[in-house]
Amino acid sequence: MPNQIMRSLAGILTGRGARAAAGATLIADGLVGIDVPGGRKRTGIFGSLVVLAVGLLFVGIGWWWHGQHQPYPGGTSATATVTGVTSSRDTDGRMLYSRVLTFTTSDNRPVEFTEPEQSSKRPRVGSTATVSYLPQDPESARIIPETDWLPYGIIAMGALAAIIGAVIFVVRLVTLVAGIYLLAGAARRKVGQ
Repeated sequence: MPNQIMRSLAGILTGRGARAAAGATLIADGLVGIDVPGGRKRTGIFGSLVVLAVGLLFVGIGWWWHGQHQPYPGGTSATATVTGVTSSRDTDGRMLYSRVLTFTTSDNRPVEFTEPEQSSKRPRVGSTATVSYLPQDPESARIIPETDWLPYGIIAMGALAAIIGAVIFVVRLVTLVAGIYLLAGAARRKVGQ
């Protein structure tokens, strides 16, 4: 029994136990993250992949939304006039408005459509907007805004989240590899003794 205690003590003093403990801690931190004092939460490698995926999803949504505000390839542009307003209430009881627009196609056919997006600001009847439509399907007209900042904002926020997720992933991967290295080193020392 005293020999076994002495060997355990020697193992701790030579670093095998410390290496194993440090390696296991780094592996756990790399995989799931270990909360640090002060309430700060750390994300592990799996959490970083979630952040990266959500960021890329927002980039894709912003890019798609921006594409919905671009002229159709091979489409025709026209100036539409706001001829009416539709209104509805959201779940909080606030009034939302959509423009009813009318334009004339290149073959002099009048087309009326309601804007799919809603706003809390009531549009002014008689104002104009640029629209793009396909000659074979003018009812699919889309409004081409002068500025399109909201989709760019969504793309920027998504890109930032994706970059943060990628950096955390790399840091956690390095932590995980270092933990495996330390744990394997401790196991090799035990076998060598």
